[in-house]
Amino acid sequence: MTQTDRLPDLNLLRLFVALMEERHVTRAGERLFLSQPAASGGLRRLREHLHDELLVREGQVLRPTPRAEELYAAIAPLLEQMADAIASATPFDPATDHRTFVLGCSDAIAFAVLPPLLARIRSVAPGCSLAIRLGDHHSLPALLTSGEIDVALGYLGDDLPANARMRVLGYSSWVVLRDASTGSVASLDDYCARPHALISARGHLEGNVDALLRSEGRQRRVVLGLSSFSLLAAALPGTELVATVPEYVGRRLAQRGGLLLEAPPIAPSPTATALAWNGSRDRDPGERWFRGEVVSAILELIARGKGKEAA
Repeated sequence: MTQTDRLPDLNLLRLFVALMEERHVTRAGERLFLSQPAASGGLRRLREHLHDELLVREGQVLRPTPRAEELYAAIAPLLEQMADAIASATPFDPATDHRTFVLGCSDAIAFAVLPPLLARIRSVAPGCSLAIRLGDHHSLPALLTSGEIDVALGYLGDDLPANARMRVLGYSSWVVLRDASTGSVASLDDYCARPHALISARGHLEGNVDALLRSEGRQRRVVLGLSSFSLLAAALPGTELVATVPEYVGRRLAQRGGLLLEAPPIAPSPTATALAWNGSRDRDPGERWFRGEVVSAILELIARGKGKEAA
């Protein structure tokens, strides 16, 4: 048997699947913790083994050949089954384990869900640790693909990895947050007259609300841009500033005292909160436990908001 007649080893097959799903050599390598030269070398060996170009460059992406599509349909499910079998056979006891779980989420989600989630983990899994990676719907899918986070939580958009699993947990409405000593912003005139604070990780001073206001022939003035929702606790008290925030964020801030929340006269549609994870880790007992804790914590937040509305 010659070198090119041998079957590719498991690492090469994993690289092939990553290349098919990423359509990019560097990103596929990063996903498997390989350098770009190592990933390129692996693709070259795959082509030699399988006697096919497999992926052909078109501009900035790689397009699979018909042979590659056929092989991917056969190989990807088998590799996922192997990963599932290994993961499901790995024991996990939250009371005794010492694993670190990494949650990727937006600043808003982190601010609201961190206290109850940390309390749950510290109570049930005292030896485990929690790490938070902040991101948005642009960056979280890439972090999930590279394995830098175990799960992504929040508004996630449509750019998730091809093998990702996703579950929509609920929808959050919007509220106006203001200093309790200032007047209400019940009318659109009141809302537009007040100075606004806006949360933007990218430093923008315009958001979804501004597009809605323009459609009504109105506008507001954003005088303060902040990178974190937690900074509203320092910015709003003692000022006329108002901020339009997700309901669960407004409720956490109002619990600290001095701030009130009320329904806005104009607001974007409720935002979906979803949980996503890599399909190859679907049956890992530890990660299934962690996902369950995350789901319980966020559903508790959503339920509190609904209970408040009903009251």
